Amino acid sequence: MKTVTKTALANVRQNKVRNLISGTAIILTTLLVFMVLTVGNASVAVRFAGVNAYYPPYHAMFRQVSEENVQKLSSHNDIEKLGRRIDLGEGVEDDSTVLLMYMDDTALELNRVELSEGTFPKSGNEIAFPEAMLEEYGLTAGIGDEITLPFQLYEEDGLGYQKEDTFRICGFLEGENGSEQKSYPVLVSEEYMEQTIPEESREYRVMFRLKDVGKNIETTDAIEEEVKGIGADFGVQEDNVVINTEYLLANYIDPTALFGIVCIVLVVVMAGVLTIYSIYYVSMVPKIQEYGKLKAMGATKRQIRQIVFREGLLVTAIALPLGLLVGSLIAGPVTEWIYRLGGNIKTEYTEENLNTICMQLLENGEVQILTWWIYLVTILTVVVTVYLSLVKPMRMAAKISPVEAMRYQGERPGKKQQRKGFQEMSLGRLTRAGLARNKRRSALTILTLGTVGILFMVVATVISCAAPKEIARQEFEEDYKIYVDSWSGDKMNPDREWENLMQNNPLTEEFISGIREVPGVEKVEIKTYLSGALTEIDPESDIAGASIQGLGEDYAKEMEDCQIEGHVTYEELKSGDQILMSQNMMRWFPELHLGSRVKMTLPVGNKTVERTFQVAAIGDYPSAISWANFLLPSSVVEEIAAEAEEGVNLNDACEIRVDSSLSGSEREETYAALAGLAKTSEYLETDSFEQHLGNWETTMMIFGVIGYAFLIILGAIGIMNLINTMINSIYTRRRELGMIQAIGMSEKQLVRMMQLEGLFYTAGTLLVSLGLGSLAGYGVFLYAKADGMLNITVYHYPVVPAVALAVTVAVIQLLLTYAVARSFRRMSLIDRIRYAD
Repeated sequence: MKTVTKTALANVRQNKVRNLISGTAIILTTLLVFMVLTVGNASVAVRFAGVNAYYPPYHAMFRQVSEENVQKLSSHNDIEKLGRRIDLGEGVEDDSTVLLMYMDDTALELNRVELSEGTFPKSGNEIAFPEAMLEEYGLTAGIGDEITLPFQLYEEDGLGYQKEDTFRICGFLEGENGSEQKSYPVLVSEEYMEQTIPEESREYRVMFRLKDVGKNIETTDAIEEEVKGIGADFGVQEDNVVINTEYLLANYIDPTALFGIVCIVLVVVMAGVLTIYSIYYVSMVPKIQEYGKLKAMGATKRQIRQIVFREGLLVTAIALPLGLLVGSLIAGPVTEWIYRLGGNIKTEYTEENLNTICMQLLENGEVQILTWWIYLVTILTVVVTVYLSLVKPMRMAAKISPVEAMRYQGERPGKKQQRKGFQEMSLGRLTRAGLARNKRRSALTILTLGTVGILFMVVATVISCAAPKEIARQEFEEDYKIYVDSWSGDKMNPDREWENLMQNNPLTEEFISGIREVPGVEKVEIKTYLSGALTEIDPESDIAGASIQGLGEDYAKEMEDCQIEGHVTYEELKSGDQILMSQNMMRWFPELHLGSRVKMTLPVGNKTVERTFQVAAIGDYPSAISWANFLLPSSVVEEIAAEAEEGVNLNDACEIRVDSSLSGSEREETYAALAGLAKTSEYLETDSFEQHLGNWETTMMIFGVIGYAFLIILGAIGIMNLINTMINSIYTRRRELGMIQAIGMSEKQLVRMMQLEGLFYTAGTLLVSLGLGSLAGYGVFLYAKADGMLNITVYHYPVVPAVALAVTVAVIQLLLTYAVARSFRRMSLIDRIRYAD
């Protein structure tokens, strides 16, 4: 076996150019696999570390738990740690809310409540709260001082009468969130809570952590199932079970995420196998004669296979560490760059504090980016990829007989071939003969480069169609928006339910008049909203609810233009028995179609209204118009609300157009004035077209850089294959070309023939890349449009990337041809004719 290893090592030293090309391909493949795994894992790890530092660490919470059940849960075998919280009441001062609550020590720990100064309440009338509350209430006080707070206690049928009590400040809570949210937690002592609320009236919120999580219970689904089982045992209704989803996803296995990671790794492995196999296949063809000589000297098939395999492993042993080294050096800066840019993307779902924590963790090096398992997976992946790439060349070298190997020039062994001759020779015929000698090699080279080209065109098409300005306009109608920030299903914030907000809606006529009076405001459109359930097909709204957007007459044209099936005018919709349905509803409910009758149950304040509509048309409208599943004239929505006789306000959003002639500073002043109006209520939020545009510009820049960087590395591997193919194509025919030159071919004609061969690879690559790539890109566009991906609606052919691809391939081919021709000319004619490997 020492002889086999020495022979493989001698081959590595002898074939420096070929192994340099193969090694470069392995370095790039290693870098690609390593960066995909490292950057992806680091991004998730930073996010999860931020979640662990920001979110409470309890697994779940039960609401409305009696004193007796709290004691039983505390001694439950499956619960590791349990904390108690009970809300006493609240006080409202203008637009600020004070929430009086008691938490035991464990609840304080599980909710990450910390002090900036002082101590937590221990006895009597001691309280602790955020210091920002003093400024909001116009109070001046410090630790040990007494203040009087008005509040209402929670009673069985709602809030009781207002009362006042005097409290002594014992501590200030850390954090400034209260100042922004206008909602301040005020902690009281256990003694005060027991004096205020009788034992039989106490209903706790208990947050807890389970035992054996990570051992016997490993997935988020299993944790959720265990929590619901415990809740059922103690009579806790499912509506009162709150799962700490963000924290669980950050710390335990999510089967969906695991599946996604496996799929990405498989794609990378398949790409690596294709490219490295192509390089090794082409590289091994000219070595078959050498292996034939070894077989003639007595080498066995197994020894030949081992020589090929060990030569590949020796190259891999040098190239793989270099790839890991480069990846290790750039992984940190790349991850930080991606996360820094991603932090600039602001949406209504963005957690500002969480993003800040994530950036601090990354900058301080508190998250481990380079992990041992990524190195191990990368090494195994590359070694397996190289092995799979060597299987065919090993079999080829071992299978061929010594006689066939000695005269092998790239044709398939074992098949009789009839040579077709010509009366006259030409450069074109010589080129075709050279290419036809090994059709598989030529096809494999074009396939490898063409595959990269197809991926390039697909990515370029997506980026071209996902124009940030168009996308932003698809999801944002005017220049600025003030809307009611409502949501459903939040057991912790029932006041955010739309049926509750419509009874105390801050978007009053007076408020809207104030918007119109702001300098620079040109137009204000009001949208109304109702939401309920599809009574017959989805009464619990498990799939989709009966959300209805009410639009004014100015939207008549948009409502008609968006219709893709059927037709109904705005005036016809005013009748109140017809409705415009989103095409998305047909995906969720195949039984719904044009002409269907849809029965809805719509909560209006404290009552419900039942209505049945006929689907008069199906629409495909952008989210800028509405996210709702149904559209109606605002007058019809108001009529439905009037039936309940609740006196509710259904105004949902104000779409505001700003004078286009305003300068940048004037526009900012207008936006600031509008934001000031919105801050008068904690239930109002604002948004702007510029914010959406900036988000999408950043998103598409990150997507483009990552996508093109991935393709550049993959393309470089393909180029290594092209270089290898060109070199082997010329150098394995040195004797043949030398003899042709001896009978009259000039150096100029030789170079011209090389250029024609290069032109064949160029034309074949561009034909596959631009032809199939354009078709694949258009197919991805249609899929993205139908699926609503990136809000893509208009097809833009990527002209600039396509031209850049064609020019890049042509220039690389010309430079490669020049380099190969120059190298070949250095060999004398006699040496070429003598060449017999």
